[in-house]
Amino acid sequence: MVILLGRTPVADGDGGSCRRQNGEFVMRGQTAVRPIQRAIVFLLALLGLATASLAAAAAQPLGEFRTFEAMKGGAGPQAIAVAPDGSMWFTDRSANKIGRITTAGEITQFTVPTAVSVPFAIALGPDGAMWFTELWGNKIGRITMAGEITEFVVPTAGSTPRGIAAGPDGAMWFTQQFGNKIGRISMAGEITEFAVPTEGAAPRGITAGPDGAMWFTEVKANKIGRISMAGEITEYAIPTVSAAPEGIAAGPDGALWFTEGKGNRIGRITTAGEISEFAVPTADASPEGIAAGPDGALWFTQFSGNKIGRIAPDGTITEFPVEPAGAVLEGITAGPDGALWFVERSANTIGRITTSGEITQFPVPPAGAVPLNIAAGPDGAMWFTEYVGNQVARITMDGAVTGYPLPGAGSIPLGIAAGPDGAMWFAAMRANRIGRITMDGELSDFRVPTPAAAPARIAAGPDGAMWFTQSEANKIGRITMDGTFTEYDIPTAGSLPWGIAAGPDGAMWFVEWRGNKIGRIAMDGTITEYPIPTEGAVLQDIAAGPDGAMWFTQRAGNRIGRIAMDGTVTEFAVPTEGAGPRGIAAGPDGALWFAEWSGHKIGRITVDGMITEYPTPTAKSAPQGIAAGPDGAMWFTEHATSRIVSIGTGH
Repeated sequence: MVILLGRTPVADGDGGSCRRQNGEFVMRGQTAVRPIQRAIVFLLALLGLATASLAAAAAQPLGEFRTFEAMKGGAGPQAIAVAPDGSMWFTDRSANKIGRITTAGEITQFTVPTAVSVPFAIALGPDGAMWFTELWGNKIGRITMAGEITEFVVPTAGSTPRGIAAGPDGAMWFTQQFGNKIGRISMAGEITEFAVPTEGAAPRGITAGPDGAMWFTEVKANKIGRISMAGEITEYAIPTVSAAPEGIAAGPDGALWFTEGKGNRIGRITTAGEISEFAVPTADASPEGIAAGPDGALWFTQFSGNKIGRIAPDGTITEFPVEPAGAVLEGITAGPDGALWFVERSANTIGRITTSGEITQFPVPPAGAVPLNIAAGPDGAMWFTEYVGNQVARITMDGAVTGYPLPGAGSIPLGIAAGPDGAMWFAAMRANRIGRITMDGELSDFRVPTPAAAPARIAAGPDGAMWFTQSEANKIGRITMDGTFTEYDIPTAGSLPWGIAAGPDGAMWFVEWRGNKIGRIAMDGTITEYPIPTEGAVLQDIAAGPDGAMWFTQRAGNRIGRIAMDGTVTEFAVPTEGAGPRGIAAGPDGALWFAEWSGHKIGRITVDGMITEYPTPTAKSAPQGIAAGPDGAMWFTEHATSRIVSIGTGH
């Protein structure tokens, strides 16, 4: 049974901020009775009676769904490349589409077959088609000028293919950020992979060099790599420490030019490996994409600086501001019209800049807010993060949604959890901050000490602090209620820690996406790791079960795992092939509930391993985060539909 509910209208009241309701912005007011209701819920919680009072109401039947529309967000264009038909093609990571824009600004979009694949980079192939990477779909896509899409699975599970470019050998070459490999795909779809020598290098951008080889950036290793057509790799260290190289392009001077996101420089490397660097005038601009222009210069985007930069062969830099502020500039390419074309991810716009600096912008059709993770709040509501909406939102049991925009554009809020101080705490991956939001929407945040740590998930610890994973820094972080940080290095290099949860033994337990291990960290920071039997499982989330063990999901392994306090691991196969389980949480019925990202189902597993699956109301919904609600139901996010849904547990 499916019940589809719209948003509950909110009467004008004493609130002064806005929220979006049914596609329009309205004042976030409250009826006169709302404060009384909240006070009653608070008093009941203090008395330990809130749960009992909710249970007294009619329980949502086992397997019954209720669906609520989340807020609308931007489209999220990512990369752009010129096509042989005189147009530009771009990836729309949030809408899960490939877009085509003419020089007149007319946009056409084509949906990628794999749901929530997150199309990322795009490039013209030698066959006249456009080839693109699917960051989360773990595939390479090909789209013809007529919009016909073919997909090819990358052999390494969870490799997160990122950059792509045509090679001189008639094939496409691409980077695998988490797989730490360089891939080659022929026009027939045959894939070959080459491991990058430096462990955990995280290759990103890639381009063909004038020497018949491919050149790529290594964001974590802080190097520029070169790979020959035979697969031989050479690496060159960048002089600036922790420069975080991102984009790379061949220049008209026979050298390769690249951006340094953290170094805030534009780099130049000759084919002999000699490196020069040029500081970007705007501080903390975070240069991102780069491309050769028709004027003999290199043009680049500034992710944080909100400007388009131009660098001449002699290193002279000119900058052109982009409006509005916080547009989050990403990819850039030379167009067939003698101008440069670029994407504005947060502004949901395709931009065009002439070589004289004149900018024109074309809006991209909006997509959903893309809710990711969800958690129960102390106010009797559910709180969730919006990946594209760039906000933290609150949904009541009757489906009323309120959103709180984050101050920094493109923050990428991911994990969220209730803190011991009565507030919600969340991890903002791109902003590199831990955020805190009170029940009345007051936001504050704290910068993580390690730069570009990429905090992913967060959970309350038994010591009154919040503990979080640092996916790129390979650390576990701890933050007290006053914002004091402590960081602990994970023994396994490049493990990519992700989900985290408090265990019944007074420690925090976490999963290692790339390390393929379960980690345990005691309150004194001592870390123990336990390998998983299934290789390449791609671990996602973890939760404490009612049986005194920790339960976790394996996205690529397609299993639900259980680890006892002594480290003994048991695995249970998910019935639906390729279900890709992600979020997991304990339910009020003594079972664990999990979201099947690719299976588009909600799964339930008992402590003895019996699994039941419930298809979501909407096909290809891509459920992600899941949590137990105060109403006895399980609440989850649908990445593809931008909806919040609850499923009854019968309790």
